[in-house]
Amino acid sequence: MNFRNQKILTAAALFVIFAVSQVYIGISFANPNGGAAPATGPQQLMGILTTRDNQPILVNGVSSVSGATIPSGATIETPAGVGATINIGALGSICIAPNTRLTIQFSQSGNGGTINTNLTQGCVILTTNKNVQGAITAPQVSGAQISPSTGGTIDVCLQPGEAAKVNQAAAAAAGAGASGLGCNPPAGAAAIPRGLFGLGRTATVAIFAGTGGVVACIVFCNPSPTTP
Repeated sequence: MNFRNQKILTAAALFVIFAVSQVYIGISFANPNGGAAPATGPQQLMGILTTRDNQPILVNGVSSVSGATIPSGATIETPAGVGATINIGALGSICIAPNTRLTIQFSQSGNGGTINTNLTQGCVILTTNKNVQGAITAPQVSGAQISPSTGGTIDVCLQPGEAAKVNQAAAAAAGAGASGLGCNPPAGAAAIPRGLFGLGRTATVAIFAGTGGVVACIVFCNPSPTTP
């Protein structure tokens, strides 16, 4: 091989090496992690807000309407005439009356979790599913808790100039919730177990709705027969 051919081969080899190194550098800058997908952490549990007639309420001081997401630790304020409901996935729900201020804390652990409500003023109904610990704390209120072994509902009302009311259906009477559906527990001495045969309030409503109110009509539309 003569000297000229050797120079040509050397130049060609250097060109190939340069080209390959440029391609590698370009790929490295485009994907600095070497192709590894970015790690994603566990998704944070959020509540979903529904307000009466889609009217706004304040969430952490920001005007919010139906469909807004509610993080744990949020402060909720409802104006006059506007009730609201916060559904917290599989944990339960909170029905809030007009003229209410509260803070909610919730977390999920396995098949259960906790929902804690700190009520400053107004009225609220807390409903939890089985395996979920629930509690409402407020001035003059003690023992407003729900056992995770059963789940249930507690109703607390804290109005100016009045003694606190616990499980007297006062929150429902004050208009708690975005609508009356699922937010009208009967009065009781303790946390009220949820729904028909322990199925839960939502499932109970679905059963009655699916039967077109037949069961309700059997009970209420057909009094004991009388002789003409």
